[in-house]
Amino acid sequence: MSGQVIVLPAPEKGWVLSQGGSEIGRGDRLVELVGHRGDVLIGYPAANVTTFPVVMPSTDEGLHESMVFSQIEKRGLIGRAAAEGGEVLFDFAVVDHGEREDTFAVSVVSEIAGDLIVPGAAGYASSAALRSVQDGACALWKEHGRLVLAIYAGDEPVHLQVLSGVSEVGEMAAREINLILLGLNGDPAMADRMPTRLELDVPGVSREAVEAFSHVLTISADVRSVTSSLHSKARARLLPGAVTQARRKKRNRGRAGLVVAVTLAVYAVTISWLLIKSRNTTDEIESLKLQISMIEPDVEGIQQVDQRWAVLEPAFEKAWFPVVQLNWITSALPGSGVVVREFRTSGRGIRVRGQARDVQLANRLYEDLQVMEGFSSYDWSMPNPKVEKNNTATFEIEGKPKNEGNDS
Repeated sequence: MSGQVIVLPAPEKGWVLSQGGSEIGRGDRLVELVGHRGDVLIGYPAANVTTFPVVMPSTDEGLHESMVFSQIEKRGLIGRAAAEGGEVLFDFAVVDHGEREDTFAVSVVSEIAGDLIVPGAAGYASSAALRSVQDGACALWKEHGRLVLAIYAGDEPVHLQVLSGVSEVGEMAAREINLILLGLNGDPAMADRMPTRLELDVPGVSREAVEAFSHVLTISADVRSVTSSLHSKARARLLPGAVTQARRKKRNRGRAGLVVAVTLAVYAVTISWLLIKSRNTTDEIESLKLQISMIEPDVEGIQQVDQRWAVLEPAFEKAWFPVVQLNWITSALPGSGVVVREFRTSGRGIRVRGQARDVQLANRLYEDLQVMEGFSSYDWSMPNPKVEKNNTATFEIEGKPKNEGNDS
């Protein structure tokens, strides 16, 4: 059997393991079902995913991530999860290019429970992204006892919703879907993307229930097999932090193993050479011992290089990038009354100069930066703002990494 191995939420409870579109296992616990396999792609349950379309001005691809992040913040998805101390992951794709505007499909994953973490997983994606529908169709399936509706642009889900009213296929489910489609019909991001039919992937539904459902639904409905529509699309941005950390540790262990192997090889060669040379004279043996002592610092140097890499590796974290830091500072600005005149970085230090309507607003920005989660590793300082003749306040705020002196 060939094909990507996929785990999706089961219709009632637990999980279903499939390969090449055919079921190969079921289980209540995800970790036990996956076991030690490293080729499994895991689908997040729809209840953990928020998917929405958005239209934004066409611009350089390098700015897409920050623009999408702003849209997520605007909908309150980041702040809510951050307040609860949880991890928030997001992914996006351009589903339509226009002359002046692009349409994006955005998926946000929050409330990542511990039982969803499988360190050896090959990747993660939303369960909707691991299904495909025919052009012009939406899909309805069942996850953990709840009906899920997904609307697609090609293979990319642009709207994902767990039905709230009912858990079985029938007239009530059709009415709720009709209301959802009616609400989306006026969304500019859904222009020319409204589905004209629905593909029903709910096993065990009676013919009478399907007929009642189809009679009320405003679009046509067809029954399709779940296993015939599975395909793989891993999303690197949706990989949980715990899995990323586990992979990093595995790589570090691999490097450490290589260092040990090189060290043993050096010692093995040296010892072999010593054994051969020891057959000569005691003077030669003493000379060779001296050569071994000269080799040992090189071995220690290899180990020190590996240790330095472990220290330097966090420097590649996205949170140290100036464009990310500027985005955080911008999000901390009040709605009006504060203008940033200069943003400068030196090493990891940050300096912000600007003008506020009054001293109170300048102090407010300073206090907000001190408590912002993204800058939790910084110490902030601000001299007393200078009050100008027009009563505005000129300020300068400086941020330095905590324990900076200990790292040098």
